Amino acid sequence: MLMKSQGSRSVLLSEADLLPGDHIYVKRSSRFYKHHGIFIGNGRVIHVSGSIREKVHPEVRETDLSSFLKGGVPRRRVYEKRLPASETIRAAKKQLQNGGYSMVWNNCEHFATYCATGKKKSLQARKIIAGLSTVTAGIAVFVLTRAVFHR
Repeated sequence: MLMKSQGSRSVLLSEADLLPGDHIYVKRSSRFYKHHGIFIGNGRVIHVSGSIREKVHPEVRETDLSSFLKGGVPRRRVYEKRLPASETIRAAKKQLQNGGYSMVWNNCEHFATYCATGKKKSLQARKIIAGLSTVTAGIAVFVLTRAVFHR
């Protein structure tokens, strides 16, 4: 059963505002990405994480909120339609210790979106793919233009 909510795509929060089942994320200060997870209550978050910089031996793990935030400010992803909190938490717990990571096909945002909606989606991955496609198209036009006009 999907629930509807109104509002923006994300809401800036204090830690006290978090609700069990929230899809939360935090902007990483030194990087150009956001780290996503599911807040399950009692200061705990389930998310895809690895040993070093979330990339070495990544798996779905349960950690404390401060380790997830690493000094950042939590934000809540708001969906037009989403699963109830109990189903979101159940889906997250069911994924614990699952491994495998792909920036494009299986990242922390895919995980959290899947738990909250039942669909694996990542806006970050879409932006990366779109950016690479634009760069590739630009290079192709440049090469073809040089080939045509420099004969």
